[in-house]
Amino acid sequence: MLTNAENTIADRLPGSTIMLEDGSVLPLTKPLFRRSSGKYIRQRRLAVLNRWIRKGILQVLGSPWLPGFWIVTPKRAQRALIAIKTMPLPVKLLLSVTSGSLNDKEYWTSFKADPVMSVWIQWTSFDSYAQQMKKKYRARLNKTMKSNEAIQIRELAPEKEMFSRVSKLLTATLSDRVVAMPENLKWLLELYQECFGNSFKIHGFFIEDQLVGFISTIEDGKLLRAMHYGSKENTPQDFYSYAMFYAIRLGIEGGFEKVSLGRTATEIKSTYGAKPEENYFSFYSESWFFQGVLKWAQKRYRPKTYVLRSPFK
Repeated sequence: MLTNAENTIADRLPGSTIMLEDGSVLPLTKPLFRRSSGKYIRQRRLAVLNRWIRKGILQVLGSPWLPGFWIVTPKRAQRALIAIKTMPLPVKLLLSVTSGSLNDKEYWTSFKADPVMSVWIQWTSFDSYAQQMKKKYRARLNKTMKSNEAIQIRELAPEKEMFSRVSKLLTATLSDRVVAMPENLKWLLELYQECFGNSFKIHGFFIEDQLVGFISTIEDGKLLRAMHYGSKENTPQDFYSYAMFYAIRLGIEGGFEKVSLGRTATEIKSTYGAKPEENYFSFYSESWFFQGVLKWAQKRYRPKTYVLRSPFK
């Protein structure tokens, strides 16, 4: 089933919407992607897919602007495809992020994506969370807190100046990566604020009244989603871990059942107690050309490897 946040923003994204037989609504988008150095694309051998994206050939079930949203089951992806085919929308290439592979289905090709890393809350306080850690990982947590003890945290007001400052930090942080973000990141943050209201929060990290980083969250029912992260280069040691621990603290103290920390940094997030949730980039096309290229890319695609850690006693 769709979450509260998914229902809230589905019809606010650039593109169209489709309705499934159960009455649920999913967005169908052709998003623009921000430019970057392309290092990630070259490393993962997906340059050809990136070119299709930029030419507008690819349509997305959901939106890459909201990572972690609309991860649908293979059956639901198939049902969405049936609904799309009843619409006057020519679909040359469709992407759906699915919870399982669709390689056994006709015209589908799935690539295993980095897992979404989530912490299932089972503690009543952040202190009890820390105490449940093995000695080595608790020492790391304490070291992180010590390195960042000068940081002050404030929830940032939803003002134009704030969005500008935060978007500059986000742009600098993402400058050497290929990510599913529009060119205008300030507009994206404003869209989040407009759609999610008080459920969307931007937490600023300050040193001597200077903003050095931030993390944004969305309160989605019993799920807390950590969304955007940005920082300056001269942040304290282990600042990224400090921001992730802060999101976990929010989840514990806010009474959430789960904190989603998103993709990337799989191994380090496992040291915080996050568990992987598998997902796939599943492409559909009836074109012999795209089918051939996808099969070619699949043979060369190399999912990231990682080692999961077990930080708790």
